[in-house]
Amino acid sequence: MSRATSSHVHQDNSVVERRLRPIYDWLDSGNNKKALQECEKVLRKTSNLLCAKALKALTLHRMGKENESRELLETLTKEQPTDDATLQAMMLCYREMQDLEKICKLYENAVKLDPTNEELHTHLFMSYVRISDFKSQQQSAMTLYKAKPKNPYYCWAIMSIILQATRGEGAKDPTKRKLLLCLAERMFYKLITENKVDAEQEVQLYIMILELLEKYEDILKVLDGPLSVKLQCSNVPQNRLKYLKKLKWWNYINLLCKAVLIEQVDRWDIWKDYINSVFEIILSGKKLNNNEEYAVHESELESVDDSPEKAHEFICRIVEDGVENGYLLRGPYLARFELGSKLHEQNLNSTDLLGDTTELFIEYFRKFGHKPCCVTDLRTYLKLLDADKKTELSSRLVKDVGISSTSVPQTEHQMQRHLCALQLSMLCGSHRNLSADHLKALITALSLHYQHGYQSYGKNLLSTDLGPSDPYALMAAHVLYNLAQTEKSSDSVIIALILLENLLKNSPSNFHAKLLVIRLYHTLGCGLSAHDMYNNLDVKHLQLDSLGYIHCARLQTTGLFSLCSILFDLTLKFFSSNYKDSSDHLTFSYKFGSFIKLDEFMDFRERLNNSLHYTLVAIDTIILSFMECGHIESLYSIDISPKDNKIEWESLRDNHDLSVCVSWDPEIINGPPEDWPDTKALFEQDVIFLKLRTSLLWSMSSAVDIAKSLDGTRQKTYSNIKKRTYTFFELLITLGSENIDKSSEIIKSIEEELCSLVKFVEDNTLKKSNDFQDKRKSMELVVNCVEIVCICCLICLLCNEVIKPLQGKKGKKKSGDTRSRDFLHTVAWKLKDDISIISDTLQQWADSSTTDDINSKFEALNLSSSQNVVENVLSSYNIANKEIQTVLKSKIKVLTSLTG
Repeated sequence: MSRATSSHVHQDNSVVERRLRPIYDWLDSGNNKKALQECEKVLRKTSNLLCAKALKALTLHRMGKENESRELLETLTKEQPTDDATLQAMMLCYREMQDLEKICKLYENAVKLDPTNEELHTHLFMSYVRISDFKSQQQSAMTLYKAKPKNPYYCWAIMSIILQATRGEGAKDPTKRKLLLCLAERMFYKLITENKVDAEQEVQLYIMILELLEKYEDILKVLDGPLSVKLQCSNVPQNRLKYLKKLKWWNYINLLCKAVLIEQVDRWDIWKDYINSVFEIILSGKKLNNNEEYAVHESELESVDDSPEKAHEFICRIVEDGVENGYLLRGPYLARFELGSKLHEQNLNSTDLLGDTTELFIEYFRKFGHKPCCVTDLRTYLKLLDADKKTELSSRLVKDVGISSTSVPQTEHQMQRHLCALQLSMLCGSHRNLSADHLKALITALSLHYQHGYQSYGKNLLSTDLGPSDPYALMAAHVLYNLAQTEKSSDSVIIALILLENLLKNSPSNFHAKLLVIRLYHTLGCGLSAHDMYNNLDVKHLQLDSLGYIHCARLQTTGLFSLCSILFDLTLKFFSSNYKDSSDHLTFSYKFGSFIKLDEFMDFRERLNNSLHYTLVAIDTIILSFMECGHIESLYSIDISPKDNKIEWESLRDNHDLSVCVSWDPEIINGPPEDWPDTKALFEQDVIFLKLRTSLLWSMSSAVDIAKSLDGTRQKTYSNIKKRTYTFFELLITLGSENIDKSSEIIKSIEEELCSLVKFVEDNTLKKSNDFQDKRKSMELVVNCVEIVCICCLICLLCNEVIKPLQGKKGKKKSGDTRSRDFLHTVAWKLKDDISIISDTLQQWADSSTTDDINSKFEALNLSSSQNVVENVLSSYNIANKEIQTVLKSKIKVLTSLTG
């Protein structure tokens, strides 16, 4: 290229860049209208500027003009652009449309036109990564490596083969898996033999392959060989321990753990491995294999500990060294509990070796009771004590602190020990058998301790600090909740809320209190205040999945449909954006060679895509749309098929973080709540409930298809809905078929079921207690009934479409058409009347709400009036009733249009 020509090209590029810059700026600022105006302005001057067209397509998409955007993109694709700016704009547009396959086609065309362009090849590979097309990834990476022989591209191909083995065709075929992994191993070995391995990530990739092939001895050779020099950022001894456990070389593990613990006394993970190795050596009969024997004899300073006595001796040595050197670390002290736990699992007596277990707890408490972690440290090991020993421990702990029922802590140090003693006592179940009067006395004492602790040690803290005496109030709130369940009254819950709201004024960042407030407000059915506190909790990102359950599922049953709509939309946006963002995590992992992170990112994406919470919210969102729907056009516009009709039922998972909610219930010592049988049973119930609601949606989707279809094609669509027999859907099928005589029987059945529904609403509202806990249960049932009648109304709309004569069809009306119209009128009138009765019943129920004055109760707590909490609860119910009445009136209006 001549100098003049080069200068001209450079000038043209700078002009184009200057013209496009305002478009990028407006898009970045979110002003799509201005961006579109700039696009049009540029295209008037240079009508063939492809990048401007691509940016226009992106702008149209962001303005909601989907069809125009797609048409423009299709036109652009035919022009086969190869310049990076145009391709990037088109790729961004397709990504936002979640049409990732089109990006692959885009770069496939570009690579054909410019086969030597390394950047285009790289983009093509990354486009396959986004859609998890592992085979195409491999082919693309090898093509790139042949053109540009660089190690990263070769490793991309190897990683793509690994993914084919673990997540692709080899995932369900062990033979293919083995073949693919062996291929990956051979390919990497070629790098080793050619002495081309030069990065830590490459060695990690090799270790990954060997681990998948279960070649753990080979991994140890890598960790001990020349390639280990590359592992600068890895903890080689700890990595070695991981594979030694796979090989069950317990003697070597024992020695390695001892070597680490002598240098790093507080490594709790190593302590557990050490103690486990002692018992594994005992169980295996101390037999060594040749490889392990070599490793064992290497050590001259330490011998293998092959008995509980030797393990105890080693622990005591570490403890004594700590005392002599003037430091006190929890690891070795907790190791004695772990040793006792292992002996307990083997049904061996630990008393002769460790002494009385209760004394171990007391000793540990005296050394570490001033630390908040003391409770979580000891909680796991309380199961070593029987009921009598737990009672004894509770009494001794509280006595050891030196605080009586008439005294208060004199220092913050003593207050923390008192808190620790009380929490451990509750975990032992000390409060479970107390009478109501004793519980109220305990609540009063805890409240007074909280106030004293706040006045003495809790002032002048940062707003982000948790108050040192906050756990007193939290314990009191938990006891109040338990008392409410025993007395079957909401009074104690209201007192707990007053106590917690008082705490949050002093400690506005205490998330434990906020989580409990949300739970308690939902116990009363006060979705409005629960929503305010949920917003105050500022749940973001992954927490929308792990913590969203505390509010999403419950808000939907409170009748606050407008709040539900906002909350569901926010939650679904997170899951949608995560799918897009997670593909970036994958591409960055390849770019930076972080192969060991790829699996983590892919597991994370699958975890969220298969989240039960996500699927429930997606289904509930559609059902909420039914309740807001007022005419046939809006019904047709609803995307009824959730998650693209692809729910992988066997892969659904519970991502709820139940452990985040602090608890001192004795059941917690048996393991985390996620592992409890009740939790697993609840998950199974939720899945069954989800299947029921999903089945309802499929039926609605089929019913809409029937209404939209022509007479000649309707019989094909009927088969989809016949698989699920709901009464109103049967009416739809009958009215649109030849067998109209069956309608009389169906109408009779519908009338009976509607009468039962009306009675059910009356029985569960007017004839039930007005205590808020009972009222909450009634409201949930009412919301379910409202959902049912709303869907029934929409089916009536669809029935009306089915029996309409086709436009332009000449001839007399069939007698069946008139009869169908009469049958539909009968059902619509009945449904309309029953909805009116339900509406009147709910209004009467709302007007009958009364509350007792509870200000006189728990006067010793010295708290502000309960009136604010009660007013919040009543306000929530009143707003919910108005929203329900609005929904019911809109459905009466729909039915009136059919019967008019």
